[in-house]
Amino acid sequence: MERPIPTEYLDVVHEQRDALWRLVDQARVAAKADDLASLRNTAEEIRLRIKQGDDQTIGNLEPHLDDIVAELDELYDASFPVNRPDDVADLLDTPWPSARRKALLAAFLGCDVRHRLLLGEVANRAIDAADAHLLRLLIFTPLGMLQRETVAQILDTLHRVGALDAAVVERAFTDDLYLGHAIMGRSPDAPSPPLACADAVRDHVDALTWRLVSAPAPADWADLPKAPVPRGLRFVRTALTWPGDQAVAYHLGAAELTGEESAALLDLLRDRPVEEQRRAFEWRLRAGDADVLLPLFGLERAAPLLRLIRAMPDDTVTRQDRAVLLAAIEEAGADGARHLLKLVPNELVSAVMGWNRAEVLKRVKHNALQGIAAFGMLPLAPDETVLDRYLALRESAKKGAKLGPNRRHSHAAAISVALDHLAQVAGVPEASRLEWDCEARIATETPTEAEIGDYRIVLRFDGADPAMTVSREEKALKSVPAAVRSDPGYKELREHQERLRDQARRVRTGLVERLVSTSATLAPDELARLRSLPAGAAMLPTLLWQDQAGVLDLLDQVDTTGPVTAVHPVELHERGVLAHWQAEIVRRRLRQPVKQAFRELYVLTPAEREAGDKSRRFAGQTVNGKVANQLLAGRGWFTHSQYDYHQATRAAGDGLIAALRCDFHGYFGMGDVLVGEVCFLADAHRGPGRYGAPRGSGNVGGTPVPLADVPPAVFSEVMRDLDLVVSVAGTDPESYLSPAQAASRAQVLAALISDLGLARVTVEGHSAVVRGTRATYRVHLTSGSIHVDPGGYLCVVPASFGARAHRRLFLPFADEDRMTSIILSKVLLLAEDQKISDPSILAQLDSFTGEAAP
Repeated sequence: MERPIPTEYLDVVHEQRDALWRLVDQARVAAKADDLASLRNTAEEIRLRIKQGDDQTIGNLEPHLDDIVAELDELYDASFPVNRPDDVADLLDTPWPSARRKALLAAFLGCDVRHRLLLGEVANRAIDAADAHLLRLLIFTPLGMLQRETVAQILDTLHRVGALDAAVVERAFTDDLYLGHAIMGRSPDAPSPPLACADAVRDHVDALTWRLVSAPAPADWADLPKAPVPRGLRFVRTALTWPGDQAVAYHLGAAELTGEESAALLDLLRDRPVEEQRRAFEWRLRAGDADVLLPLFGLERAAPLLRLIRAMPDDTVTRQDRAVLLAAIEEAGADGARHLLKLVPNELVSAVMGWNRAEVLKRVKHNALQGIAAFGMLPLAPDETVLDRYLALRESAKKGAKLGPNRRHSHAAAISVALDHLAQVAGVPEASRLEWDCEARIATETPTEAEIGDYRIVLRFDGADPAMTVSREEKALKSVPAAVRSDPGYKELREHQERLRDQARRVRTGLVERLVSTSATLAPDELARLRSLPAGAAMLPTLLWQDQAGVLDLLDQVDTTGPVTAVHPVELHERGVLAHWQAEIVRRRLRQPVKQAFRELYVLTPAEREAGDKSRRFAGQTVNGKVANQLLAGRGWFTHSQYDYHQATRAAGDGLIAALRCDFHGYFGMGDVLVGEVCFLADAHRGPGRYGAPRGSGNVGGTPVPLADVPPAVFSEVMRDLDLVVSVAGTDPESYLSPAQAASRAQVLAALISDLGLARVTVEGHSAVVRGTRATYRVHLTSGSIHVDPGGYLCVVPASFGARAHRRLFLPFADEDRMTSIILSKVLLLAEDQKISDPSILAQLDSFTGEAAP
């Protein structure tokens, strides 16, 4: 059923239909005269009019052209018959995509005609064979689809064999106005050197652009090739007097110029109005040679500052050198710098001088990334200390952690840049040193006692946690009196307590977690600074370390005069001492700040080793996209759209990018996500590291690395991330029970069995077997479900059974792991089932055993 035409487009559709019928009549005349050239030209005109009309009516033209299309199909099938359906060149050689041609091409390609007719394989074969005839047909045919990079390779091959001419270039650029990005090697997903045909293509594109802009009717922006930019002063001259769309003027005004042409432009502009000079200056900013025009504004000395500003990326926050900026500002002079900043506003350069303090402070409140970076660069106000600024940035970081999944990463990166800028303002050589100094001041300069009337308040550390006690006449009070709560001294201590708690959270979830997950190394001075913090002094001794001699032990037992490395459990596993250290950690009642000895461990399986460079360990699992997005973001992953090559990526360490494929519609988080394969990508052009440093975000590329070559700790951590996502965000929790999580809980339980002498408890696979006095129970170590031998299911309510940690349960890590606590508490309680008093549980047990409870 044909959909109705919206009223606002009714007249336009009728006008377009009338115009198209006139073109059909024109095609009939050409067909009758057997004028194939006219038929081709008319087909081009018809297709262009349909496209423009459909754009004008927001898709409301094409659905109402069935009668016109049917007439054209019949006419063009008769004039351009298919003689050989098995010859793809014959199929493609038509100016009109009739339904019959589409069906024949679909049959040749072996695909459904309702799907996209992809010609990539045909093009690749033609490129390999340097078949100029077929390659030209692929450019001119209205049938099928080609990727931009493939079209670029076709033009490059035609150039190589001497068959590249203006007609084929103009047709290619008419179909894809952004084709020049691939020709010039500037595709955002895969930057590369320009193709060999680049100069020849540019000549033809320049000619096409000039013809369009010098026609009697001004060209529309939608008609112009967008890349590469045109070359020559003639385009800039045209831009100065352009009467039409200013987007066209901006494009022409940024044309590439030679040195002589730039000098000529300066002379041309000297006597022009100031507004015209400024407009040309803006064009040349885009072109990258605006410094040539600085004499127009008396700003010759500001050229170094302009070059620094132009080198700053618009869409990324990057570290800037304050001393270099100050030197350039000094050379330009304060007035010259201010004048330049009116021409080229730059928040960070203004911040170096403190000229925009109020604006920057507002931007920081709204989490603007460039504003945060500029905040770090502001000179200190008269009543402001470095610590004040540092704490303000830490408060901003806490706000950033609550932002959307990808935004929180860019916000954290901006905070890091701002800290580097603050270090420069403070005259500290490194940002890390500034952080250590500020963190140490938080700990050492914090008041720890106060006297309020008869009350004494003391702030002291219980391990890493700052605890506050209030006493009167040396007797500790269980609650804080109202008079104390309202006192400014108490409020100040509470603020300091919260500040120290924040510091402990930063140390545990940031630094310590990163140390363990990446097997990071600390130099002696770094270790000493970290141990000077109360949180560091409490957390580090409970971790396992390896010194430069290879000794692996707790911190006090290794040589700390040299560098020490936090031990990843994969190292314990490979040495065969994992179980030993797990038992020791429990025996000594050490609560590690993060999971280390009992961390979930993921080793390469034989199937993965055989598969080569892709793991399908979690493939086929469906997860809630919104939940999965949040979990991935919390572990440093960037998520992308369905059209990206990989839908989730993160820097994995050793210069590798972990890249996950998924299936979903739209963007990650909009609905359910089907998890696919994961691989590790390397790119040697991305900086230092074993495989080169990866980009943090975007649609990354790179060479897949064989899984066997991925460092075991890197592999384990990525799989740990994905296991968490599948376990927590899975749409069907019963369909996936994590073997690694079960193994980790089994290891904790095994250590507890030995430590507590639990003779009635054993571990069998992924279940704990408890031989109680009433029955034998099997507790699944992932789901927590309880089965009673021989065939019963014990239903319990966590609120009354297992929700609170059992009195004998000791978890050897401080990570929040409620499920582990619940499951192991159930095991310990069932081991003492004679003490169970819950009526509903006792009734179930009676039904299994056939005995009444005593």
